[in-house]
Amino acid sequence: MTGRVSGHPDATPCGTMSPMITADEVLAAKFQSTKFTEGYDQDEVDDFLDRVVATLRAREGGAPADRPVTLGDLEAPAFTTTKFREGYAQDAVHDLLARVRDELGGAPSAPAPVRSEGAGPQVGPVVEERRGFWRRLFGG
Repeated sequence: MTGRVSGHPDATPCGTMSPMITADEVLAAKFQSTKFTEGYDQDEVDDFLDRVVATLRAREGGAPADRPVTLGDLEAPAFTTTKFREGYAQDAVHDLLARVRDELGGAPSAPAPVRSEGAGPQVGPVVEERRGFWRRLFGG
């Protein structure tokens, strides 16, 4: 699948679609690109959304999917966060996944947990400690 960065004339911005979602809408979804704020790794999101599209297409056609996305997968996809490199806006990804969860019959819930670059999987939401300006700027 190609990237989903908005700005292309045919892009469908997330948040402008109808409440029900189809595989074609997920395929056409575009996300705001981030660079200096935290975002989600674009390749991981694209790979996960490929599975979402396959699941929705199988559901629409009445056939089983190879690796169907479950409600549990939608609750905790655990994408790697990005900062100072391109990523997808987290809120837009959450909005799209909430619509998919609603379509598959799930109840709304809190945003999914994330994992930081280089870190192993985390359980629960990430809480960033308060750090000084220079530490935030240069790490540490």
